[in-house]
Amino acid sequence: MSLPKIVILGAVRTPIGAIGGALAPLQARPLATSAITALLQQTGVDPNLVEYTCLGWVMQDPRSPNLAKVAAEYAGVPPTSPGTTFHENCASGGAAIHSIARRLMLGEISLGIAGGVESMSNVARYLFAGRIKNQMYGDMKLVDGLFGALTDVNVGKRGELMGLLTERLAEKYDVSREMQDEIAYNSHHNALKAWEEGYFADYVVPVEVPQRRGDPVLVEKDEGPKPLTMEKLAKARPYFKPDGGTITGMNASSLNDAAAALLLTTEHKAEALGIEPLARLEAFHNVGVPREFMGEGAFKVIPPLLEKAGLAVPEIDYFEINEAFAAVLGGAFRYVEGLEASRTNQWGSGISLGHPVGCTGARQVVDMVHQLIRRDAKVGMTSRCVGGGIGSGEVLIRF
Repeated sequence: MSLPKIVILGAVRTPIGAIGGALAPLQARPLATSAITALLQQTGVDPNLVEYTCLGWVMQDPRSPNLAKVAAEYAGVPPTSPGTTFHENCASGGAAIHSIARRLMLGEISLGIAGGVESMSNVARYLFAGRIKNQMYGDMKLVDGLFGALTDVNVGKRGELMGLLTERLAEKYDVSREMQDEIAYNSHHNALKAWEEGYFADYVVPVEVPQRRGDPVLVEKDEGPKPLTMEKLAKARPYFKPDGGTITGMNASSLNDAAAALLLTTEHKAEALGIEPLARLEAFHNVGVPREFMGEGAFKVIPPLLEKAGLAVPEIDYFEINEAFAAVLGGAFRYVEGLEASRTNQWGSGISLGHPVGCTGARQVVDMVHQLIRRDAKVGMTSRCVGGGIGSGEVLIRF
């Protein structure tokens, strides 16, 4: 039995806000709803036709249980349409896309929304000890959920920050500080250039942020990309490993707020709807890697992903390998033969655009779809590393 081809009818994202920045007043649910609403408006698809919604969200909390279902309803999708929220760390948005694709392939649904969201500005602090016996009195310690999410508690005796894990990767693949700073510089330069040339226009949808007084503020642009210099990057001190480390706050990704959404269906259904697809989801794949070298996932997923798509590195017009850290991309250049900087992260990535973790996988696919269109290219690949030791990625082909 041949499986149906999966196509993308629409792909949008919000601007990416800095932590504590312009999008901070919005919790994850309204942020996700704004992306889904814009997606349905841009495609012109009747919300009643949406049969399932899957969203990635890492920093989940009780204020928005099963956010995928609820966010879609607020955007006009009927309450009879189910939804599932995914937590696969930095691959959560990708996991949502993969899930909708599988449902379409199996004939469970004919049209679905996939995406991701994160509001790192609104991550809670937790009181884990509150219900344990014999703690009826005395002070209790609040634990920062955001800081906890940036730590792999299963490495070593006390856990290790993701940045420390990536210092190991930098040493293993001989990724120098200079190489990392150059990657960071290129990321900001490429993202700024893409904004200046209007590549992000039309599909990066403005978000209204209500104010206590007066009219809502309209957020229209990513807050991360900056005109940095190599000199400024070189002056930054190592953050995770002060003595002999190479990773700084400037060659690592930032903490962010954003949402992204895509409308997926089959080629047959797209034809029936009379909508010309933007791209085809040619392949998707996950791999496992040792959690101590979690950054390897971003590039070790590439060979099996290419094999699934029946392609080779030279046939990929553009790559986006998420810059959780510049060292991850540096490792990719060492590991993947033929990978060129001139075809990689040409619109920026996690260092410049930002890394709203639950949103990133979906954001990468959204941006790659439009990068292929705007630059009249044919084939794109997106991939990312994942805390805990996973690699996740997709191959997209433009129509």
